[in-house]
Amino acid sequence: MSLTLHAPCSRVDLGEVYGELPPLNWAVACQQLTMGPSYVVRDASARALACGGFIPLGDAWENWFHAAPAAAPHMRAVVRLARLTFADLPHSDPRPVETIVRTPAGARLARLLGFRHAITVDGLELWRREPWATRSSL
Repeated sequence: MSLTLHAPCSRVDLGEVYGELPPLNWAVACQQLTMGPSYVVRDASARALACGGFIPLGDAWENWFHAAPAAAPHMRAVVRLARLTFADLPHSDPRPVETIVRTPAGARLARLLGFRHAITVDGLELWRREPWATRSSL
């Protein structure tokens, strides 16, 4: 199956990927779309399988990412496409990219995207991807 990467991610894409969410979680997901570049991975029928994006913070970029259960059989291709989104960050920007990981599956995905565990605080793990990380450094 052929997957494609599109930008930006829309609210419809979010709904397809996240499914039903409590109102507060939906509001946060929608707010992320307004704060920085976003992306969606779609299958051949244009169904959204994964979405993510970046939020510029003071000393880092925050990365958010979510994959629908339907993405599971295609995770290698989804990860390959998601890695391309890092190239859209300004090349001269020295800030690392950080993400919060809450689950073992999230940790596996973060590792595949080139993040490394940095610190755990109150049960939440902060993972960091240094600027200009390449496949050889993964």
